Amino acid sequence: MEPPGGIPSTAPESEVAEEQAALRRVATLVASGAEAPAIFRAVAEEAGRLLGAASAATIRYDDDAAVTVGRWHDGEPRGFVVGTSVPLAGSDGLTAIVFRTGRSARIDDYSGVRGHAAAMMRQNGYGTAVAAPVVAGGRTWGLVLVASNAPDTLGPDAERRLGDFAELVALGLESAEAREQLNASRLRILEAGLNERRRLERNLHDGAQQRLVSLAIQLRVLENQLDGGADGAKQLVSGARHELNLAMKELRELARGLHPAILTQRGLAAALGSLADSAALPVGIIGASDERLPEAVEAGAYFVVAESITNAVKHANASGIEIRLERLPGGLRIQIADDGRGGADPAAGTGLRGLSDRIEALGGRFSVADRPGGGTVVSVELPA
Repeated sequence: MEPPGGIPSTAPESEVAEEQAALRRVATLVASGAEAPAIFRAVAEEAGRLLGAASAATIRYDDDAAVTVGRWHDGEPRGFVVGTSVPLAGSDGLTAIVFRTGRSARIDDYSGVRGHAAAMMRQNGYGTAVAAPVVAGGRTWGLVLVASNAPDTLGPDAERRLGDFAELVALGLESAEAREQLNASRLRILEAGLNERRRLERNLHDGAQQRLVSLAIQLRVLENQLDGGADGAKQLVSGARHELNLAMKELRELARGLHPAILTQRGLAAALGSLADSAALPVGIIGASDERLPEAVEAGAYFVVAESITNAVKHANASGIEIRLERLPGGLRIQIADDGRGGADPAAGTGLRGLSDRIEALGGRFSVADRPGGGTVVSVELPA
């Protein structure tokens, strides 16, 4: 059996089979669309089990530091939790060696090794470790590191075996990072749009809307000052004031559609209550609370509910809607159910597709299904 690139393997067939099995498990996880943290942890676990050790980590280089992005341990964890960052400068630890050389390396005794990473290894009781570079896109993306507190755990061929495995999983780690960066980019775009909506709403409220209010007051004063003999002029002023009132109503609705002020000021529960009060059909809300959630999450939940109400009124011929909110550990679940004709299809229009994109950009899940007995159910889960 040959590894990628056609280079004959000198490893026993049993070891190659173990490496291939570990690779398949990682590849399956990548193909399933798992989030990057889960993939980073899986790589660390497969590496640790492959070498029969009790501790392993996936580490990514970030400028002049090495950051732990995936962590696995068999037993009680000791140090190097996800997010731990160690400097590369002034270090002779494995993270610095692999960074400088781009090759696998090992340390069998940390007692005299300088640097912050080595000090942490000693502090947490690790006496020996082996590491292999992960090369992606022609650069050393990071490394996989396996550590042990027992000197005989890591065999003499640990560097080679870990190096073979790191080479095999490099593409999976690169894909996971690309997906992570894409999700972060989508979230930044969403937040930028949210900030722009809020700015426009504020400018409309503080600028044009206030001027129209001032003009309406002046027209009312002028209308009151006209004497009874100027019926024509008074009628014209009255008509102008009526048109002005309509313009202010439309402007308020436009500002509300951009970003409702009540959402910023009082939170999701109050904003949903306002939606229900102004809806053209009865809307029941169950499970709403005054707890404030991240701004982007509140906005995402609000616009999902607002669009669902609009769809139920315009397209579903519904007579009522029930909105159910449930706070989950680390998340928020929303179900919007109507009693209309059903048959909603996200692929058939831009409204539901836009909502799905917004929710997925927040790291959530969005689905639409027909309701048993008739109607539509929109289900959303958001991280919070």
